[in-house]
Amino acid sequence: MTQYDDPIADNAAIELNSDPSVGEFIYLGLDEIAYIKPVLQDGENIFGIYAADGEQIGSASEYDLACAMTIQNDLHPLNVH
Repeated sequence: MTQYDDPIADNAAIELNSDPSVGEFIYLGLDEIAYIKPVLQDGENIFGIYAADGEQIGSASEYDLACAMTIQNDLHPLNVH
């Protein structure tokens, strides 16, 4: 699996100027995070890749492949059980 260029910078806290509303909170990490979870699609067990707002942005047959796809698209993969 590919290592990130700078793990310290990648784990930096996000600073907020005010308390986000529920609607605004959905977009936090939208361009940075991809959630990966097992799903059943067309009778097959696959791994769905989702944006922070819940939109499915991809799928893969294997978990490692789903992680690689998110990293190649400059997103950080997070596992969802």
